[in-house]
Amino acid sequence: MRHSIAPLAVALLLLAACGAPPPAQAPAAETKPAPGFELKDLSGKTVKLSDSDGTVRLVDFWATWCAPCREEIPVFKDLHARYGSKGLTLIGIAMDDEGATVVGPFVQENGMPYVNLLGNEEVATAWGPLRGLPTKFLLDKQGRIVDTFFGPVPPKILEKKIQALL
Repeated sequence: MRHSIAPLAVALLLLAACGAPPPAQAPAAETKPAPGFELKDLSGKTVKLSDSDGTVRLVDFWATWCAPCREEIPVFKDLHARYGSKGLTLIGIAMDDEGATVVGPFVQENGMPYVNLLGNEEVATAWGPLRGLPTKFLLDKQGRIVDTFFGPVPPKILEKKIQALL
């Protein structure tokens, strides 16, 4: 009887790519300017990172198929509701290969009120390395990356860091 390890290998790769490891924060380093981008939103309109200059930004690379990404949606909705009017801009960058046909219904079904854009390899490379999904970048009002998070982040930690920048 022959056993194949291919299904196990695929499952392990999916878990690793989806951010299954414990949350990790990039080591504290000198802040650097965030790479700009021009991406399409779900209605096809081009959105630039510079459109939200002067605000604290949380840029989240995510995908509809990523369980840890889906688990963070209520946290982001809460942060948007509490701090959106105080200068926080949440920007989701969906990395689904299927694009708007999958992301649009998902965003609507989950009531995600913040900006969601369709990502691509170019933006992932510019902002990388993305060690999996979700990967989040916290930007100060000057557009500098002040924190990078790989995997899910406890809400209290994220909120404390956002409050310090507002």
